[in-house]
Amino acid sequence: MTAPMKTIAMSVTLIVTSRILFAADEVQHPCAHVRDDTDRLACYDQAFGKPPASAAATSPAPSEQFGFTEKEVARNTGQSTASIAPDSVKAAIKSLDRRRDGKFVVTLDNTQVWAQSEFNSQADVQVGDAITVRRGALGSYLLVTKAGIGTRVKRVK
Repeated sequence: MTAPMKTIAMSVTLIVTSRILFAADEVQHPCAHVRDDTDRLACYDQAFGKPPASAAATSPAPSEQFGFTEKEVARNTGQSTASIAPDSVKAAIKSLDRRRDGKFVVTLDNTQVWAQSEFNSQADVQVGDAITVRRGALGSYLLVTKAGIGTRVKRVK
C-alpha cells in the first residue's frame, strides 16, 4: 500500500469512527429533554421503575442517634434532633476497654460505643452492668453506673 493510499484509508477510518461517536451522543432517552427536575425524575421512574428502598434510606431509631451532635444526626438521618432525640438510653455493657490514662471505653448491647471523657475513679463499670446514659449540661452526656455514680462520656460510634 502506498503512502497516499494509507493516508486515504486512515482519513476514511477517522471520519467513520467520528460519525459513530457523534451518533451515539445524539441518541438520548426522551426523559433527558425534560427541564424540570421533579418531572424528569418522574419520567425516569415511569420508564425504568423506582429503585428499591435501601437500608440507608430508612431513618435509624431515635435511640440509635442518641449521643451524636445535631450535625451528625442531620448527616445520618436528614432530620433535626428536636424531633427525634430521647433524654436518655438504658443499656447493658457488652464490652469494656481501659485506656492507658485509666479512662474506659464501653460498647453497649445496643451497639453504641461511649468513651469516658474525664477520669472518675468512683465510676466503676463492669461487663454486664446495666447503665444509663443521659444528657448533661451544655451538650454533654453522663454515664450513670449501677451504683448511681455519674461520669462524663462522649459517643464514639
